[in-house]
Amino acid sequence: MAANIALFTNAQQVNIQGSQFTTKQTTIIQSPAAVLDPLEILHTHCATEATHTSNTAANAPKCKQGTRIKAIADLIAWAKEVAANHRSSSQPPVLWLRGPAGSGKTCIMREVARICRQEEVLVGDYFFSTRVPGLDDAGPFVATIVSHLIAAFPALHDPVCETIRLHPKMFEQSLEWQAEELISNNMAYISLHSRRILVVDGLDECRDQKQRARLLRLLYLLITPPHSFRIVIASRPELDIRTAFDLPPLKAITKVVHLEAYKVSGEIYQYLSDEFFRIRETHPAKQHIPSEWPGQLTLHVLTEKSSGIWAYPSTVVKYVDSPRRHPVELLDHILKPTSTATSRGPFAELDDLYDVILNPPDCDIPLMKRLLHIIIEITHLSFRLGTYRNCLLEDGGGRVGERVLYPSHLDEFLSLQKGTVEMTLCDLHSILSLSATEDAQQTAIYFHHKSLEDYLCSPERAGRLYQSQEDTYFDIGAACAHNMEVWNRKLINPTVDYQADSRALEHSCAIWRYLVFQKRCFFPPILDFDARIVARCFSFVGWPLPERDEFIDFVDSFHKDIVSRVDLFW
Repeated sequence: MAANIALFTNAQQVNIQGSQFTTKQTTIIQSPAAVLDPLEILHTHCATEATHTSNTAANAPKCKQGTRIKAIADLIAWAKEVAANHRSSSQPPVLWLRGPAGSGKTCIMREVARICRQEEVLVGDYFFSTRVPGLDDAGPFVATIVSHLIAAFPALHDPVCETIRLHPKMFEQSLEWQAEELISNNMAYISLHSRRILVVDGLDECRDQKQRARLLRLLYLLITPPHSFRIVIASRPELDIRTAFDLPPLKAITKVVHLEAYKVSGEIYQYLSDEFFRIRETHPAKQHIPSEWPGQLTLHVLTEKSSGIWAYPSTVVKYVDSPRRHPVELLDHILKPTSTATSRGPFAELDDLYDVILNPPDCDIPLMKRLLHIIIEITHLSFRLGTYRNCLLEDGGGRVGERVLYPSHLDEFLSLQKGTVEMTLCDLHSILSLSATEDAQQTAIYFHHKSLEDYLCSPERAGRLYQSQEDTYFDIGAACAHNMEVWNRKLINPTVDYQADSRALEHSCAIWRYLVFQKRCFFPPILDFDARIVARCFSFVGWPLPERDEFIDFVDSFHKDIVSRVDLFW
């Protein structure tokens, strides 16, 4: 029945003649807004490039055949054991693979994920990265892992979709709540059996430290009943991550694997040999490349420079393997760098990595720079002096023939507050080690990678982090002079405590003598070069005094303007 249509409602004094009216009714039906498919919502919030099967992974470097065999085998053995015997296994439920920057952790983890998938023990993986947009943030983590779980356990599809249908904006909420709603509340649909391994790589490349802490709490939740996943994590040993694994609850349930413990010098040598052979055979100028190039000596030099870090040899090969330039000349450029290079040089990729690491937030960069250069030169001085007990380096705490530098000794030598060296360098664990010695009484400083020294000593590469050897010697000499002056005051007035340590004085005398009489370095005068101060200090530590005439001749050679440089370092 048609509805009555009222014309001219409430109209007055209307006069219409000879007209015909036609009415038309339009019905507007307002439909509810279109609802997105729950899986579409899920996939919108996933990071598709975060997996070992992504395009990013396909184009990324791989472990060369025959390399990293032992490390990969150990990780796979752990994964199989905890997957098959998760209740009775003696292995902890978490494995942390820690290693320095450029040591090949991601290559290893992709291979581990691939093998775990083949062995049907993998349930999901996530590869953080600062080089791929969106992969330096934890936001997509839960959605990505849930998408993997649905693929592994189809019964999870319906309950996950229902949850997302009820909460279409759930991925704007916290990661913890997402995990609770999508994983914890749906564990009845997940039949883990032997498939329970989660692979998480590059945790340190999640830029936000607060997100990293939340991720570790979330991962801990996933290994506890009723979840019982087993997780392998790889990262650089950044301070916040180390601290988390050193404290409850993670400490008691984590197996820590140090990647640098695997000796790979033979693998690197073979890798370089194979790659240079390939370049010799395929380069457009192959007829002009000597058949013995580059030679065993060069291969050994490059292997030694690598220090077990794959970033160095792979960068060398990438640089030399250019069809437009002669590889012999390019390799010579690496082995004999010049300051006239017109480009960023062969190690641009490695330099970018160091540039990121050596600019940690909330760090005293000038002090960090000062300490790094002093560490380099003090280490060198130990070998030039022919003795190490008197130049800051000590016996390696049980490591036969190894010489180590202790942060506490460096604090004393530089008159810094105790703990300053360790606090300043605490964010650099990916490129240097602050690790306990075997007797656990001291913490020793080691550079992971010799190319770090090359980087810091090159003005073109290091930029503002560069410091000349002369300035570093000046800095060390100033510290020696200061320590001898303080001890002279203490010897004259024993009742006054100048907080000077005899070890610092012993180090200062040894280094000062070398810098003055062998290196002929200029450094601040010691109370107008009062020889009596030097004599007292040398006598106290039992060092032979320099010849009087030689000492006077050298003092007379100092320039007066050297005094103006004292404030640079004091």
